[in-house]
Amino acid sequence: MKLKSIALIASCVAGTLLTALTPARAADTFPADSTMAKIQKRGKLVVGTSLNTLMFSVRNPMTGQTEGFEGDLARLIAVKLTGSADNIEWVKTTTENRLPFVQNGRVDVVIATLTINDARKKVIGFAGPYYVAGQDILTRASAKTINGVTDLNGKTACVLNGTTVEDNVKKFAPQTKFVTFNDTAACVEGVADGRFDAYVDDGATLAGEALRQPNKFRIVGKPFTQEPYGIGVAKDDAAFREWLDTQLEQSIKDGTWNKLYAKNLEGTLGKPQVPAVEH
Repeated sequence: MKLKSIALIASCVAGTLLTALTPARAADTFPADSTMAKIQKRGKLVVGTSLNTLMFSVRNPMTGQTEGFEGDLARLIAVKLTGSADNIEWVKTTTENRLPFVQNGRVDVVIATLTINDARKKVIGFAGPYYVAGQDILTRASAKTINGVTDLNGKTACVLNGTTVEDNVKKFAPQTKFVTFNDTAACVEGVADGRFDAYVDDGATLAGEALRQPNKFRIVGKPFTQEPYGIGVAKDDAAFREWLDTQLEQSIKDGTWNKLYAKNLEGTLGKPQVPAVEH
């Protein structure tokens, strides 16, 4: 996978297109007992997101703005619900607390590179997908022995708690040794200093990590899963889920999704594969 330097520039100036892409407007009208109406009455959308995933959700330390593809999707939703892209409370999430934050009502939605799968559907609901990734491998640029998932046999791989990565790797490389952390930075640092042979996660997020330290890391570029990212909502809130699906479908139909992809992801991840929203 080639990482293009233009993506780093795009990340730095991501906020400049927000007004054009998410203009203020009159909010929609909703049934009084719906989640949409409750958010509208409150006057803000509470969004759980990473705030530390380049290209998807990252807090710009200079401006305080949340930038990236997921940040912009959240703004689109906020405009429809509240009339303004600024009416968002951003809540930082980790791979471990994303589901609990939805379950206990701490957030209205989680938009945090969260894969839709059957196990998670037992505890929360999903709208989407809004993007489809694939799990891949980040290793040192100088390392030449890992060129696919089966090469992880006998190697030490770092993975994040609360993800499906370890189970998926074991299907292809059962002799892999795993180290788990809650923090992406710990995995990246461990690969950089040689404690771990690889960091395995979604290729889209690995690309962002490689951008932070150009020429130090290599992404294998051979995804071994499909990871459809969904918007996490309360499990039994079918009306909110369906409404979100409709907004995603409309953004794809009217070209907004493509504009956000081009702005945030295309420079690094290449041409888009537009997802099919599931109902």
